[in-house]
Amino acid sequence: MSARKTTQRRSKPRRASAAPLIPTPGNGERIWILDVPYRAPAPGAKYYKALKAYAYIGAQLPDELAVYASKPYSYARWVEEDINGVRQPGATGFHKIPRPEQVDAAKAIAMAFRHGKRGFLLADEPGVGKTGSAIIGAKAALKLGGGDTVLITVDRPAQITIAAWRDALAAFGDGGYRWLIISPDQLKKLLGRNGQPKYSFSVIINDEAQQFRNLTAQRTQYQRRVNRLSATPEKAPFVITVTATPGHHPGEYTYLSSLFAQLHDDPPGEWADLGKKLVEHGLPLAPGWDKGKWDWNDQAKGSQRLQHHALTRVRKWMTDCDPPVMVHRDAPWGPPPIDGLPLDFTATQWAAYHQDWSEFRSAMRIARQGNDTARGRAALMRFRQKAGMLRAPQTAELVAAHVERGYQVLVAVELVTTAADPVANLVEEHGIGVSRIFGGGDLETERIRFQRGHNPVVVFNTASAINLQASELMVDGSRASSARRIGFFHQPRYSGIAARQTMGRAHRDGQVCSWSLLFATETVEEQAARIMINRLMVTSASVDGDLEAFGKLARLFDADWLPESMFE
Repeated sequence: MSARKTTQRRSKPRRASAAPLIPTPGNGERIWILDVPYRAPAPGAKYYKALKAYAYIGAQLPDELAVYASKPYSYARWVEEDINGVRQPGATGFHKIPRPEQVDAAKAIAMAFRHGKRGFLLADEPGVGKTGSAIIGAKAALKLGGGDTVLITVDRPAQITIAAWRDALAAFGDGGYRWLIISPDQLKKLLGRNGQPKYSFSVIINDEAQQFRNLTAQRTQYQRRVNRLSATPEKAPFVITVTATPGHHPGEYTYLSSLFAQLHDDPPGEWADLGKKLVEHGLPLAPGWDKGKWDWNDQAKGSQRLQHHALTRVRKWMTDCDPPVMVHRDAPWGPPPIDGLPLDFTATQWAAYHQDWSEFRSAMRIARQGNDTARGRAALMRFRQKAGMLRAPQTAELVAAHVERGYQVLVAVELVTTAADPVANLVEEHGIGVSRIFGGGDLETERIRFQRGHNPVVVFNTASAINLQASELMVDGSRASSARRIGFFHQPRYSGIAARQTMGRAHRDGQVCSWSLLFATETVEEQAARIMINRLMVTSASVDGDLEAFGKLARLFDADWLPESMFE
């Protein structure tokens, strides 16, 4: 009889008792959810994986942790209120009286809500007051529908945009409703492990909604789930879409797909692939190079007339329905004046522009990254970098001259190492203070220093959601400096959306800020400038905006699509 073979198991050491998933406060204590930056000291606080945040348990928050306390309408405050079961006060500040155009927009939003529409596109020009209109409209919808929660998604940089919306709620009043303001990077926190929304919001405000135009982007996928775009209208939140620049073509209006479905009496799923559905409706679009993206087809790319007709058709879906689900108003103080300032390179600059890129990087002390082979887009980018950096001294001289004339100057850039840094450094060499709204650091403090006039120059690469206009009404009731603003695009941008949004940073709230587009002639910058103006016109036409503002630039490039004749 064979003996049974036995396997001896090694006993595993017992683990110490695991820390609680969610802390339990004692008598007289509460939970404080803290906003602790990476590697910052937080004595007495503990990180709780289930909360994905640091928390402190106690009756009072120690002074050394007060700097990390949750702010009104933040995600940390939202979780803190849920855990403690107690609502906390909202933000307070100087009260603003809505302007007539803001009241009118809010009424239009409320009317769309009352008639069962699932959303509304608020497409006023930058600076007309879309933020206040959206807040007032959301409160009106809540009053009509009996809901009490609002989600606001903002654009980057969050440390500026979240604070701006919090100040706006303090100024216009939160109505006693529960508001949550988050950045696109936080959207995932609103989804459960199954990928479905954890919360049901009554109203959602998507600010700068053009950031969700790329259907394949992760943040767009999160946004679509949170907005419940696949649900029928009665099971979805009412969405107020806020943007003056919906996209470079209708195929990028992906965040409006379910609204379009409702307007055509179709199930939301039929419009999930927006570009495909638009082609079925006869729009001149075609699949783009990147999977999931669409673009104008070859015929439309060569015809501004075809593009305009397509834009007008889609816009009228929203404006001609009863009631309308879109409103656009041009700025009462007129469009931002913009012209071009072409620069001819010297022989030395041409030599530097064409010299080997590795030598150029070494001469300019730019960190070597990767290899030296560059083709296609990478090749175009490196020559844009060269041209922008070579022109930095001229831009700095131009900026310094306007500061001497009493202006506060905005310098818009796209690239940091070869544009923002050298321009800012060269301006400072003139003894002029510069606020740097790019890279890291305390961006809101930098913005305030410019707004108060402590720094007469700001160099920035943030295209949306920040205020740099003269005489801005601050949250404490004071005003920003009244010095006249003037702006310079140090680099042309391929994005018409970014260009149009950039001009609206200081040309807003009744304040006029003229802009100049700087570029080196006969370089890739001139090509980029031409594309920028073309796309500026498309983004303006998409909301029926004023096209005449770009006529001067159109003439500079001898364009055959001048505003006064392109649609005759």
